[in-house]
Amino acid sequence: MNTISPHPKKLLVEGKDDVYAIAGLMRHHVAWGTDKASWPVEIVAEGSDDQILEPGLIALYAKERDIQAIGVVVDANDDFPSKWQRVRNRLLEVDASIPSDMPMHGLVQVPHEGPRLGAWIMPDNRSRGMLETFLAFLVSSESTSLWQHAQASVANAQTHHAPFRVAHKDKAEIHTYLAWQDPPGDPLGLALTRKCLRPDVPCAQQFAHWFMQLFQLQGHVIASPPR
Repeated sequence: MNTISPHPKKLLVEGKDDVYAIAGLMRHHVAWGTDKASWPVEIVAEGSDDQILEPGLIALYAKERDIQAIGVVVDANDDFPSKWQRVRNRLLEVDASIPSDMPMHGLVQVPHEGPRLGAWIMPDNRSRGMLETFLAFLVSSESTSLWQHAQASVANAQTHHAPFRVAHKDKAEIHTYLAWQDPPGDPLGLALTRKCLRPDVPCAQQFAHWFMQLFQLQGHVIASPPR
């Protein structure tokens, strides 16, 4: 658990990749500061889904003075229903009226008392996967051929005993794709900032809408990259 700080709007995520990927996406949708101190939402890397979903942690954040909204973003990995149940159990410690089913467009709960609560399970609140699965949806249609080549290259690498775990295939694919951009190998957040991954596709818009609704942020229209 990180040291609790006084920011009134907090998003709990698994790791630093999540922090900068979400920041890189959201800076296209809302006013976003150039340094963490000026971000409209504090994005906290807790270290893992187990740490985010530790009994009592979200409830502890909810008791923080002046807290207005708390969100969690975790990966479904291989079992979305199980992950949603774990998330729901932790949110029930704060608000007994959490719905039994995860809303398709992300959970935003407004209790009678206490902070707004939200949850998003990567990639799409329904499917197996992770942050990198979600980011694959942001590959532009103009780059479909290159993306398919990246996927085929990862599959071929597996036949040559590449040591990455099968569970991390989606990570290998997105990083292979980014290795072929100009400049090569941008980290996820910078790839979003530079629009190597499209921040304006429907799934990105859906996540951004959830984020803005939860944290009550005013959005702005983003410019499409040149074709």
